[in-house]
Amino acid sequence: MPTIKDVARRAGVSVATVSAVINADSGVNVSKERKRSVEQAIAELNYRPNRIAQALSKRQTKTIAYVVPTIRNEFFSQMAHFIEDKAFEREYGVYLCNTHSNLDRIDLYMDILIENRVAGIVATLTWDIIERGFIEAITLENIPIVGLAGARVVEGIDTVTIDDVMVGRIAVSHLIEKGHRKIGFIGIRDSKTTEERLRGYLDALREAGIEVLDDYVQLGVSFSRQDGYELAGELVRRCPEVTAVFVYNDVMAAGAIDRFNDLGISVPGQMAIVGCDNSIAQYTRPKLTTLDLAKEKMVEDAMDMLFRRIGKEKFAPEHIRAVPQLIVNESS
Repeated sequence: MPTIKDVARRAGVSVATVSAVINADSGVNVSKERKRSVEQAIAELNYRPNRIAQALSKRQTKTIAYVVPTIRNEFFSQMAHFIEDKAFEREYGVYLCNTHSNLDRIDLYMDILIENRVAGIVATLTWDIIERGFIEAITLENIPIVGLAGARVVEGIDTVTIDDVMVGRIAVSHLIEKGHRKIGFIGIRDSKTTEERLRGYLDALREAGIEVLDDYVQLGVSFSRQDGYELAGELVRRCPEVTAVFVYNDVMAAGAIDRFNDLGISVPGQMAIVGCDNSIAQYTRPKLTTLDLAKEKMVEDAMDMLFRRIGKEKFAPEHIRAVPQLIVNESS
């Protein structure tokens, strides 16, 4: 395998000159004639620079990381798809780190990402990421980090979040406009995003003069289809008068539809459902009315800020909030 010394020998220049040509951003001026000689020698020898060694010498690699609670949630897998596309456009690779809200996993990823000198990190700012000191550890190493999705805004870093209170307001207002007064809510315990969407749910009901009942709110432990299935059953058992429900995400809403079908409750005839995130709404039967969260635009904004930080651009931390859009399908 040819080395940089072989290229220098073939081109009749120093190793430093070859390095300057390869690393166009080095700031070293090389004459056009020498540059042509080096490029010709590289082509003739089929030389491939050791990018890892270059990256370590610069204390940075051409990789970024995406840190998420779980890729099993379709929302995050779709976000990962957009992140990988945006990274590829800039010739960067992506580490995918699933924390599963496990502190040991967070510690491991934190160490690995620092040791491997990733150029930047996009992270969902879950409570465990905040509490574990992940952001502080990363910023102390001068690695740029951008918060993407989740309900938390951290003042010292850039964030792209969702107006989750507005999500709840829009979903419930739609159901009220459809004539529903007995409206349930299905979400997750110990979830900041659930708290925000629940607040929007409660605000919309109160503004419409509709009584708020505790049993209409059912909270589970995971963002899964199974939890949606079980919570929908519990909601109907406790409150058979409910005619509509706003569900935390599309996956859980799909589980709720399954449970209503099993119970012989027609959707939307006897029970209207609104989901959130527009991740699998087209694949449920009936097709799910949902809130679109502009996933691709959120990723575009986050990646733009991240690469500006990687490029050493100086600017005050930015906080962008995505505005949800109601997508009316068949379930409401």
